[in-house]
Amino acid sequence: MAEILVVDGDATARRVIRALLEDAGHVVVEASNGREGLEAFSEHVPDLVITELYMDEMDGIEFLRGIRERWPPEPVLVMSSRTGPDAQSLLRVAQLLGASGLLDKPILEKNLLEKVGAILAA
Repeated sequence: MAEILVVDGDATARRVIRALLEDAGHVVVEASNGREGLEAFSEHVPDLVITELYMDEMDGIEFLRGIRERWPPEPVLVMSSRTGPDAQSLLRVAQLLGASGLLDKPILEKNLLEKVGAILAA
């Protein structure tokens, strides 16, 4: 299947997403923040990136900008558990930066696999 980079500061969320994706046959690489994500990305150049928007050290928007500067066409699925005007503004920025899709947390297996499948099929 595909190699997918999961970037999230929440280790539990990363483990859950990893398990769901690996059960679906994907290879998963993890990073706990945007800086680690850029390093992992340059080493693996995955087929898809899934990133949380709110992280320490380098948030999802900075991480997405870093990817776009180096690898413009790379598909990125952004996720967040936050709601409200601030979260909606960040999601809009992510879309303007070319996010391929948006995923709400908590992660539901069906939603995750459907969005990942649709992005990889495009």
